[in-house]
Amino acid sequence: MGTKIASLIIKSRHEISITDLSEKIIAFDAYNIIYAFLSSIRNKESGGGYFTDADGNVTSHLNGLFYRMNNLLIHGIKPVFIFDGEPPSFKAAEIQSRRDKKAEAAKKREEALEEGDFEAAMKYAQATSRITPQIVQDAKILLNLYGIPIIDAPSEAEAQGSHLLQQGKIYALNSQDYDSFLFGGTRIVRNLAISQRRKVPGQSRWIEVSPELIILNEMLWELGLKNRDQLILLGLLIGTDYNPDGIKGVGPKTALKLVLKYKNPEKLFEYLDVKFGLDTIFPFSPFSLLDYFRNPNVESELLFQHRSPQFQKIQQFLVEERGFNRDRVEKQLLLFKKKSEQKTLDRFF
Repeated sequence: MGTKIASLIIKSRHEISITDLSEKIIAFDAYNIIYAFLSSIRNKESGGGYFTDADGNVTSHLNGLFYRMNNLLIHGIKPVFIFDGEPPSFKAAEIQSRRDKKAEAAKKREEALEEGDFEAAMKYAQATSRITPQIVQDAKILLNLYGIPIIDAPSEAEAQGSHLLQQGKIYALNSQDYDSFLFGGTRIVRNLAISQRRKVPGQSRWIEVSPELIILNEMLWELGLKNRDQLILLGLLIGTDYNPDGIKGVGPKTALKLVLKYKNPEKLFEYLDVKFGLDTIFPFSPFSLLDYFRNPNVESELLFQHRSPQFQKIQQFLVEERGFNRDRVEKQLLLFKKKSEQKTLDRFF
């Protein structure tokens, strides 16, 4: 419910600098980050194909992770990467829908290539990204060499990250949408990237953005909501991963008015049943969806520790095993070392 709820809040979105997050532990949804890199880092000469090594292993995501990790660690941020586990049954329809869209985009890309329209092929290619076991394995190897903790969630990464927030084990979740708040996340950081530019989804243009910090209690106050249950209800009305369409004809403002008017789930769902029919507007029982957001499948006994990057092994993996340019990797790692050492000296003095 990223862009939809964003239209309802202003005061609780705080523009920050990346330096404000120094020495703080930030959790990342690994699959979301990898998808973003697979989508944006494409070979224009092949009409949007992945970058690969000599053996055909995909390296687009490694290129993105390499620069992103250097940037985060230079600024003193302590990343934790959480990988999705088994998706809940509620998500099956959405997963199939995404597969269908990828297949359609792949078909259109092939047609564009046959017509020699490489620009159109590039656009469609960005919507075809798929994460394979090899892509995940290579990402984990690189993250491990950087000393970054890896968590394999039993189910949704956002749910696991939200639980870590509730336990006080991390400072914030990095996410572009607001669904983490439905799982009980208390603090989200958005737009945390190397540059302050972000590509507009489905378009070939970029917009200027700055990192944002959003705190759950402040957002609830701005929306006039008394508790997280009401926020979950708002999410269900405007759409989540488990009912992506929300209720057709009910926009964010109307949804908020309904949640404020009917102050508990029973009364709200009773009204919706009379007005629309619950079976018509929800693919699953809304009470089941509400309960899932309240009690997601997470691991409670997690311990993790950050370690120092293994620079020589990072270079060996990227250059010797995945075909990266040696000079480019050496240059970036040397720059990383120098900036990290300078930051340490600055803190000392």
